[in-house]
Amino acid sequence: MKKTTLAGSVRAAALAGFLCLGLSTVTSCSGGAAEPADTVKPAAAPPSSAAAPGPAGSAGSAGSAGSAQAAAHGDATRYQASAWLPAKSLPLYGTYLWVSENTEDPKSSDDALNWMYACSDGSKEPTDALKISAYQTRQYRTDLKDDPRAAAFQWMLYFKDEAAAKAALAKIENDYSYCAARSSDDSIRTTVVKTATGSGGISWLTTVRDKDGKPHVAFADVGSDAHEYFVQSGNVISLVQALGDTPAIDPATADGQTLGAMAAALGTMR
Repeated sequence: MKKTTLAGSVRAAALAGFLCLGLSTVTSCSGGAAEPADTVKPAAAPPSSAAAPGPAGSAGSAGSAGSAQAAAHGDATRYQASAWLPAKSLPLYGTYLWVSENTEDPKSSDDALNWMYACSDGSKEPTDALKISAYQTRQYRTDLKDDPRAAAFQWMLYFKDEAAAKAALAKIENDYSYCAARSSDDSIRTTVVKTATGSGGISWLTTVRDKDGKPHVAFADVGSDAHEYFVQSGNVISLVQALGDTPAIDPATADGQTLGAMAAALGTMR
């Protein structure tokens, strides 16, 4: 039997409490009643907050990387450093200056998890719901005084084969399209915005605001905003997350570039 562990840290464990429900790419929820939020757009990124340069993500479907990009062949028994983004290439590094908290290379695990991403549907434990064979993870902190609890994560999710990985990404996309309402508090408004697609992946921004439009921190250890990137190649999904308490985590103009960098890194996995 799998033992249950927290996903990365206690700070992230309750993010599944985001309120999201809707049928469109941009989804808004206020309490249990969903309404379209077609006017919601990702915030523009100031020059200092863009991700570090990397390959640009090409437009196209999330399910397939460009033909020039070799498919990853992930081996969960090994740590393959080239498949991971360096801290300086993580989203919004120019603002957060992410610093790794890992003191050694990530080890593979198949332990059950309380949480993995903001819009996990909650009906099943994530590794079971996505049919993940094993995963590895890295965590990063920031010294930014304006958002001290912010954190970033990288995951490598391994599957038995490419078909299983593609099915998992399809389920993840469905989870974000129909994010379940998880609170009865009508004063809380949550939005989900698909910020970029291409390079075999998709990115989303999930935000929680109170009735006055201010970031709402519902739990002592969880931020109000989640910026998340998923790229599938071969039998692997790479997941990158930037979580924080302020709109500084939200700029999305470099999201396609981040997806491209993730896909290029995955292509080195042999």
